[in-house]
Amino acid sequence: MKKLNVLMAVMAVAVLASCGGTGTGKVTMNDVKDTISYSIGMGRAIRVYKDQLSYDLIDSVTMKAFVKGFMEAAKNPEDKAKLAYALGFEIGCQEMTQAYVGLSSNLFGSGEEFNRDNYVAGFCDAMLDNWSVMTFEEADETSNRLYETLISAQFDKVRDESNAFLEAKAKEEKVVKTESGLMYEVIKLGDGGPKPTATSDVEVRYRGELIDGTVFDESTTPISLNLAGVIKGWTEGLQLMSVGDKYRFYIPSELGYGEQGAGNDIKPGAALVFEVELVSIK
Repeated sequence: MKKLNVLMAVMAVAVLASCGGTGTGKVTMNDVKDTISYSIGMGRAIRVYKDQLSYDLIDSVTMKAFVKGFMEAAKNPEDKAKLAYALGFEIGCQEMTQAYVGLSSNLFGSGEEFNRDNYVAGFCDAMLDNWSVMTFEEADETSNRLYETLISAQFDKVRDESNAFLEAKAKEEKVVKTESGLMYEVIKLGDGGPKPTATSDVEVRYRGELIDGTVFDESTTPISLNLAGVIKGWTEGLQLMSVGDKYRFYIPSELGYGEQGAGNDIKPGAALVFEVELVSIK
């Protein structure tokens, strides 16, 4: 009896809500089944989908287009052609806003990108088995060869810029160069106490920059690390410091991330600048 009363109450609320009309289709509220159907559909939209949608893509305006697409699918959910179109559209958005941008940046650097029309044409031809321009094997060999060429050219450019930067720094009065090629300048001196060893656990604050000043990593609160597990420039440089000292290190590639680089920010062959404060030695 209680369940029926609850359903009737829900139905009454739903009938009131439907009076405004949404323009998405005819709503009838003749019985409990009608009410439950409407309310569960609404619940699914709010709880499962709406909060998960990217509002960079779907806002209050484009939501109407989303609803139109949903209604067309609801009329014939087995329409494979429309399903394929929808999947193609979704994958196209993802490909061109994520993979295309990331690969372009990785190969050419910031501000440059692939020939967009050729990229799209190559993608579509492969999906349609159109090998009139080149076979997949030819495309694979060509892309691998050109990728290696571009990466090599990029490495030469980054290495040359890094070397020029380090040579200029070496001439500055406050900068000290060690036998390994590490360079540093003292920003602040601490207590002058013991210094860590190559295997010490320490706490540090730091900021990492590329030679153009771009910050790629930073920690304003102390973090713990072991000097045996960091780049060579850090292992050597922190052994020069006492607690409270703050140094700026100019680290050549061979004492940093070398020919492998690190992530999208640190290119192969890149020199790095780190400002490091030694907080404690454990």
